[in-house]
Amino acid sequence: MCLVLGLAGAAFAEDAEVKLNSSDGTTKLVVQDNAATTVFSADSDGNAYMLGYSSASKFYGDGSTLTNVSTHTFKIGDSYGGGIVFWVDAAGRQVLIAATADQSAGIKWSNDATATGANREGVYAGKANTVIISTNQHAGSYAAQLCADYSVTDPVANEYYDDWYLPSKEELSQLYLQKGAVGVGDNGYWSSNEYVPNINFAWRVYFSNGLMFENNKSEVFYVRCIRAGPSTAIGTLPISAESVTGGAYLASTQTFTGANTFKEVTAASATVTGAARLGHAPVSAADAGITLTAADFGKTITVNSGSAQTVTLPAVTAADIGATVTVVKLGEGKVTVAAAASTYIEDSTSGGAIYNNAAVPAYAAITLRLVTATQWLLVGGRGAWITQ
Repeated sequence: MCLVLGLAGAAFAEDAEVKLNSSDGTTKLVVQDNAATTVFSADSDGNAYMLGYSSASKFYGDGSTLTNVSTHTFKIGDSYGGGIVFWVDAAGRQVLIAATADQSAGIKWSNDATATGANREGVYAGKANTVIISTNQHAGSYAAQLCADYSVTDPVANEYYDDWYLPSKEELSQLYLQKGAVGVGDNGYWSSNEYVPNINFAWRVYFSNGLMFENNKSEVFYVRCIRAGPSTAIGTLPISAESVTGGAYLASTQTFTGANTFKEVTAASATVTGAARLGHAPVSAADAGITLTAADFGKTITVNSGSAQTVTLPAVTAADIGATVTVVKLGEGKVTVAAAASTYIEDSTSGGAIYNNAAVPAYAAITLRLVTATQWLLVGGRGAWITQ
């Protein structure tokens, strides 16, 4: 099925929702502006992407590119983002990047042996640990600060990267597995993880065999900084480019100038492909009772009920489970919401109904959700509604 909504400059309903009901990425929502440029898309694998409309010509922050959606599939050993890719997620989009050379052949872990709280673990944890350590230890010559201060200018892409961090011990283990592709020697490398049982120690990974050891923070070991990228998921995009304190910028500018906020985009059309369908849509009004279809799922039906009116629900299948319908009664007349044959509303009979017959107050509302292939459940509303 392919459903196209011609919005022609109109905004989406405030609670617009799209259901992408497949598990293999074959259903997709695409929103385009008046220039037929895709400004947002989402697929049924849970990937959401959007263009960053900003007055800045190009922006890389925390590994996120906002000027366009990356279609690049990364592989181990790629030269990218100021370094060399050594870890790629299952989708081939999220990566960890190691600096092309060691940042130190011998530096201590911290200024002193106080507890820093740098105990985040796993992939991406090194970034948080680096912030924690540098905030606790302040200025000085130590491993985490070395990475926090590290920056690279890519002479080919003319891009500047300054969002490097000291890897967590798990990230170091991933780097060890790809040390040949990256070019890392058989040395001991500091991780950003404090050794919790003893605050005087921190973890290092020995690259001759990949084993982890706890060592005194005053000892000196190698450092290889890393960064993450690219991340184009919509949830990670900042609202204002100027609010980003770290990241990478065009080497020609180094900073943002002008009003670097993301501009509002007016959608011209939304296209849903595959087995997807709209879960909510703009309000519909009726002065008389109406018979709904599956295209009305998610709509709010306003019935002006000076006299008795009936809203008849559509026939449904198991594929429609989760669909909602909202009916608003305005006026003193009776409003009945009737189920299709062989379906139920709450505890009504087959093909039964639910109604509101109150003259005072002269308004009411009800929201029904299909919870099985045959039953609608009352999930919200106002006023006295009675099944029959």
